Amino acid sequence: MDTPKSLVRALDLMTRGAAPSPHALGMTEALHFTRTRRVFEDPNIVGIGISEKVTEKKDTGELSLCFYVEKKISKRRLDPEKLVPPVMATPAGQAVFTDVKAIGRIRPQINKKASPLVSGFSVGHVDITAGTLGALVKKGDKHFILSNAHVLSLSGTAKKGAKILYPGAADGGTDPKSRVARLSETVKFQKGETFVNRADAAIAEIDPDELDHLDFSIFGVKKSLQTTKAVRGMKVVKRGRTTGDTESTVQDVHFRFILEYDEVGKVGFIDQVLCERYTAGGDSGSIVVEKKTGKIVGLHFAGANGGSVFNPIDEVIKALKFRFTAK
Repeated sequence: MDTPKSLVRALDLMTRGAAPSPHALGMTEALHFTRTRRVFEDPNIVGIGISEKVTEKKDTGELSLCFYVEKKISKRRLDPEKLVPPVMATPAGQAVFTDVKAIGRIRPQINKKASPLVSGFSVGHVDITAGTLGALVKKGDKHFILSNAHVLSLSGTAKKGAKILYPGAADGGTDPKSRVARLSETVKFQKGETFVNRADAAIAEIDPDELDHLDFSIFGVKKSLQTTKAVRGMKVVKRGRTTGDTESTVQDVHFRFILEYDEVGKVGFIDQVLCERYTAGGDSGSIVVEKKTGKIVGLHFAGANGGSVFNPIDEVIKALKFRFTAK
C-alpha cells in the first residue's frame, strides 16, 4: 500500500531538525510536537518509521507512525510523559494513528570458504571478526568486494589499502595467507544523533592474483542483475556468513534509527528498510534480493531480536558508484 503524505510529514517532524517554534505552528501544535519528541528521547525507543498497525495481535490494514521499542512496558509502569500518544497531529491539522512494536536492541551484524571469492561467505578487515561478502562488483575496469563499512573499513576509520581477509579472522582467515583485497573506498558516516546517513558500505579492490578465482553469482539474483526499490510486504532473501540462506518480509521502508558503532559511536540513519528478523551477527554485508523477481534491493547491515535492517541498494550504488557484474 502507498504511504500517505500525512504519515511522512509526521515522521519528518519527529526526526528532522529542531522543533518548529510556536510562531510556526501555533502554541497548541508546538506543545504537542515538543511532547511527542520528548517521548522519542526515551532510550527504550530504538527507532521510528511507518508500518501496518497491529491491534490485539492482528494486522488492521491501516498504516501508522510506528515507534519501535527494545521491549514493551506496561502503561501503568511508564511515566505519563513517556507514553506514545494514540494519535498525532501534523502541521496541516491531519491526525495520524501511532503504534508501538518491540524489536529489541539494534546492533551492527557461517558460511566459510577459502576459494573462490563469492557472495554470501565470510570476509572482513584484518582487525575484525567476520562479516559477509555482499557481491563482486566493478568500477571502471577493476573488480571489487562490496560489503559494509563496519566489515571492510572499521566503520570508515581504516586507511585506504587496509588488508581484507577471506574468510574473516573469526573463521580462520590469516594474513597474508587469506588476504584477497585492499580497502579502496568507504562511506563516511556523519556522526551524532541526526537522521542523515543512508548507507553503511565500502568496497575493496581485489588483488590481481585472485582475479582467476572469482564467482559472480549472488543467491536469488537473476542473470540480468537488475535492482529495484523495496516496498512494504515484499518477500526478500539473502545468503549470509552466519545464517546461510534465509527469507523475510519487508515491514517498513521509512525506518529511522540511531546505531552505535564501536569505532565511531552513534550514527543516525534515515529511510532504511526494516524486515522481520532473518539474520544474525556476521551476516552484515549480505545482498538482499526480492524473492519473486530476483532483483537486488539492498545491503544488510544491522539487526535486533525483532528485526533486520538493510540499506536501499540505490543509496549504496549512489555513494560508491559501482556496478554489478557477471564477469
